[in-house]
Amino acid sequence: MEVKNIAIQDIQNIDTRFSFFHYTNINNIESIDKNGLISKIGENASGIEATEKIFFAIGIKGVLSIYDSWIRWLIAKRLTDLPGKKADLPFYRFCTFIMRLPVIHYFIAFVVNTIVRLEFRFKPFKIKSFKIMKEILDHSCFLILDLEEGVDFSYQDIDEVKKQKFDKRLLKMVYAKQNKMSSKKMDYWNMHTFSNVVVPPDKIQLIKLNDSYRCIDILLWMIEHTKLDLKVLAPYLYEFLDYYNLLKK
Repeated sequence: MEVKNIAIQDIQNIDTRFSFFHYTNINNIESIDKNGLISKIGENASGIEATEKIFFAIGIKGVLSIYDSWIRWLIAKRLTDLPGKKADLPFYRFCTFIMRLPVIHYFIAFVVNTIVRLEFRFKPFKIKSFKIMKEILDHSCFLILDLEEGVDFSYQDIDEVKKQKFDKRLLKMVYAKQNKMSSKKMDYWNMHTFSNVVVPPDKIQLIKLNDSYRCIDILLWMIEHTKLDLKVLAPYLYEFLDYYNLLKK
């Protein structure tokens, strides 16, 4: 991959323990190489996040946890899929809106929690989400961000989702296992910058493993080079890898 302004580093030469990881679709690299990373509310965060920001995870533990949370979220998000096709953005926003209405909050929460628990329990329901995650990992790459506490972000910043009136039982299902739901502060795996921060190209490193830039290859390297128990830390990511390995056979 050719970039002019972003440094390229091999994951094998990086101290991953305290690195700030961000992942993005590989098609975004040309723009990032020119303009840097710009704060925004992504499509999946529409109707959920209140302000524009850039998300990142700390270290390998953070990366494994954020992918576990993404898989959980994809499973739960199946509820917004219209029959036979992916839900359009307005319908997705409508679903996130009604989940916060006080008048029907408890009824909606009960119904949604019941259905999502069924989705999480049976593997056939998860396969569609696993397919989407495979697509994401195959076509994304990792960046490491050079961020300064107090300038670009704060460890004491608030998680806007936990601050809102979403049912905590549902959040526990879609958040990574290592979440601290008792605190509104953001977790190490779900960090974000201050609103409207721009990370310039000279503070971004594009990560590769040998000749590969794919997230899936680097993720597998991370799992191989950590003592963390993936099944305990990130059980849905663990299931996904079983699915991924079967596809390779």
